Amino acid sequence: MSEINIIEKIQEQQVDFVDFWFVDIFGELHSVGIPSYSLTEDHFKNGLEKLDASSIRGFKSVNRSDMILLPDVTTFRILPPDYDDNKRKNARVFVELCEISDSAHQRYNRDSRVIATKATNELKNFGLTKAVWGPELEFFIFDKINLFPSSIGAIQSYGGSGYSIESSEAPWTRNAGRIDLKGGYYPAQPKDTLESIRKDICDDLYKYFQIKVEAQHHEVATSGQCEINLLHGETIIAADNVVTAKNLVKVKSKKNGKVATFMPKPIYGDNASAMHMHQSIWNKENNMMYDPNDKVAEISQLGRYYIGGLLDHADALCAISNPTTNSYKRLVPDFEAPVNVCWGIGNRSSAVRIPIYSRGNEKNKRVEYRVPDPTANIYLLEAALLLAGLDGIKNKKDPGDPVEENVYRLTSEQKRNYKIRSLPSTLKDALESLKSDQKFLEHVFTKDFLDTYISMKYLEHDAFAQTPTPWEIAMYSDV
Repeated sequence: MSEINIIEKIQEQQVDFVDFWFVDIFGELHSVGIPSYSLTEDHFKNGLEKLDASSIRGFKSVNRSDMILLPDVTTFRILPPDYDDNKRKNARVFVELCEISDSAHQRYNRDSRVIATKATNELKNFGLTKAVWGPELEFFIFDKINLFPSSIGAIQSYGGSGYSIESSEAPWTRNAGRIDLKGGYYPAQPKDTLESIRKDICDDLYKYFQIKVEAQHHEVATSGQCEINLLHGETIIAADNVVTAKNLVKVKSKKNGKVATFMPKPIYGDNASAMHMHQSIWNKENNMMYDPNDKVAEISQLGRYYIGGLLDHADALCAISNPTTNSYKRLVPDFEAPVNVCWGIGNRSSAVRIPIYSRGNEKNKRVEYRVPDPTANIYLLEAALLLAGLDGIKNKKDPGDPVEENVYRLTSEQKRNYKIRSLPSTLKDALESLKSDQKFLEHVFTKDFLDTYISMKYLEHDAFAQTPTPWEIAMYSDV
């Protein structure tokens, strides 16, 4: 689609407003809406002078904050009516962020979408043409989340704080048909109270955004844990789709009087939300991870080296794949989340899993990285995983033999024999790992970006570490 064509399409579709979307360095979506009558071909060709980057966390200082929003016209989509209560017809377009220069606009090195694009460009150095991704989005839809005190700004007040979660499915309610802890996998209606909302979300993803869904279902946890699997796509398309899907989940939930959260572990004692990342690398139409002659998993030597890179850099990757303090409440044993750095064939207790539902299927041969959760910035996550895998190929990193046992049940001695180490157990540990192992990212992410990301995440961890929790008050106030 050209700049001329998109203006024509806006007019033909009688669009009232166009919302221009981008994310900050932590993946939070931002949007600016412009009336369609104010848009010109030049806006889509040369960009919109509409960003004060000092007001976006992690971007620029106030004295050098003017930036350009350069629209990607291929991402033009009509938004569902829920985005404006059926009052107006709206569309959205993703943008890339540009710094102003004398000759030509320069892509901003802290723009997550640009980083993912740069990572994809690395493929050609390995004789590859594309990376394909299949994200599994897990999340909770609650009836309500109550915070005490109600003001967010007062959560860390001297007076204390607390929270409660309301869900008609919760075992702590008196409702008939409630779902027990770890009892939510594939229940049918009426126990599954959210099937209609999930189907509405899937319908809108396809109807308005042309995003195909592979499957949707209730997940293992109680109180409305959901999963939507997006059909695989190339790097930028897949990342845009995740941003779109997460936003639609929140909008649709709010429209139904509920609240959606991608926070990994909101409920003690139950499973948490992950974002498993299925990935494969291709040369044109050939899946380079597939080898029909490999009797173990039909995985190529290139694929094994890719896995070796993921495992070698797993600790550092956690700072990007699991970027919140809450993320590490998920990475504990016996909740279907990886704790140890190893790979296996169909083994859901390993960090890297090779799905093996059937054999002889080149199209579906892939690696599943099970560590990430949905708080990750999807653009950075794809870029980091790809660069780790390519580093494994470049340096021929052998991942060793696949682990067949339930890794949760292995003794410390058995883990040593398998050369299995543990993933970081806190955000601080992950940040320390990234500080000491970032060379494989620097040529794409830039040191400036990584330093900014790490320093801001340290502040987040420090605030968490200094804040008393309701559990601590209950446990220690009578000591």
